[in-house]
Amino acid sequence: MRILILVCCLITTVAFAGEDPQIKDFTRKAYLLEDTEVAKIKEEIRTRCNLLPAEEATYPWYYHYELGIAMQKRNDWQRSLDSMLTALDFRDRPQKSSRIYGMWFIDYYPYYNIGLAHHRLGNWKCAVQSFRLSRMLEDIPADSTASLQLRLYGAEAEEKLEKKLPED
Repeated sequence: MRILILVCCLITTVAFAGEDPQIKDFTRKAYLLEDTEVAKIKEEIRTRCNLLPAEEATYPWYYHYELGIAMQKRNDWQRSLDSMLTALDFRDRPQKSSRIYGMWFIDYYPYYNIGLAHHRLGNWKCAVQSFRLSRMLEDIPADSTASLQLRLYGAEAEEKLEKKLPED
């Protein structure tokens, strides 16, 4: 699977006409939520995922992905991005109805969610790169509402990048 991602990254690099796009190359922004609130959310997700207390770095991809989704819902986009990138380190292949624990399935769309976080943070170059990867890997089903958002946010990020607006 790493070969597929590498090929997609190479194709995307060509699409950027010589630029070196990276979805992990950005200026970090401030966190929004208090640490105590984040700790509570992490514990809820750990319990829901049926994980024993351990180092967070040892938890599986789905813990980090679920944490990223939880942070999105609370508009803490930097924490969401951090969690999504960690999930991607564990699992780089998107999948609809991905089995995570027992009979629990989720739609795993990491590149779209990474692009969304970059978009909200004003990291236009990274947002464009992430949305392009999402489209190439068919991360989002074409008939979903997220597919429309992918096109809209992707076009907006590309427009802002073309105008060379400074990243927030």
